[in-house]
Parts: sequence; C-alpha cells; structure tokens
Amino acid sequence: MLIHITKSLLPYLGERLQKDKENHASLVGRANEMGDQWQWHAHRFPYGESCCVLVCHDSTGFILALAGIELPDYNCINDIIKDTLMGSIEDLGFTPAQSKKIGLKAGPVIYDDQSAVKVKEMLSVAWQDLRNLLVDRPNLLLWNPLRINELINERIIKKDDQWSRPDSLFKTFLEERLKSMP
Repeated sequence: MLIHITKSLLPYLGERLQKDKENHASLVGRANEMGDQWQWHAHRFPYGESCCVLVCHDSTGFILALAGIELPDYNCINDIIKDTLMGSIEDLGFTPAQSKKIGLKAGPVIYDDQSAVKVKEMLSVAWQDLRNLLVDRPNLLLWNPLRINELINERIIKKDDQWSRPDSLFKTFLEERLKSMP
C-alpha cells in the first residue's frame, strides 16, 4: 500500500516518510509494481481533543476512517491501517481467508509526500460528509469503527463522471483482484 500523505500528517509520519525516502529505489519499484491499484491518500483532521485520519483509496474513493488517533498511535499506525483495511474487507462480505490474501497483495504500508489536490479535495468532502452523518452522535469514539467506515462508504460520490458508492466500487475492485490471484 503506497499512501500519499498530506502536510497535515508530515509532523506525525515524517520519520517513517524519511525511512521510505532512504529506501527510495525500493519505494519506486514497489509503487511501479503496484501501479495505481494500491495507492491511497491520507489526511489528518483535528476533531475535539483528538483527530481522525481519513485514508482514501485513489481508484475507488473508498475511505478508511481512523478515529481517535492520538500521538502514541502514530507508532503503530501501519498496523492500525492494515487492521482497519482487513476488517473493512470482511465487512464487505469477503471471508477472512480472502481478506488475508488481499492484504498480502496490497503489501506493506509505505509513504510518500506526493499528494494530489484532487484526492485531498475528495478527503475534505468525505470528512464533511462524515461529520454530517454523525450530527446526532458527534463523538466519533462512541461509534464502532467499522460502522463509521460503512456509513462514509455508503454515500454517493462522483467518480470518473459517474455517480457511485465507494463501497460498491471497492468491492468490485477487490473481486477483480481476487480473480487475478492464484
């Protein structure tokens, strides 16, 4: 998983980004190998005393919402992202074995700072949509994390000049990846 981080995450993931830059050749090789299939964008949104990190799959607009991220959590953010991804995949109806297979195909979490304005705008809209969905229960920490992801991915977005739901797009994306795996 190649995650393009925005400036809002640089102070928190700068060391990881620096390590990835030190291994620049392998990073570029891995990114080329993945193509745009496993590229994501991540942005940090302050929220109350904490924050919410939204991670958006570039191809489908599928969002992983990581609510309540505190400073110590950035030490294990890769695991949090992978666990949230795996849980969301299973939540879409895939078996644990399929989820694991897809997770292995996605590869390790690596970062760069080459974020695109278009995806950052999509993340900002997703954040506003999420806040609108939670008007009646505004504390993100009171929600089941998978339920937050379900809610944000059931909304309608315009992707490639068509209106779709990110969960449907991502599920189709995953089904296609599974067909091509041995």
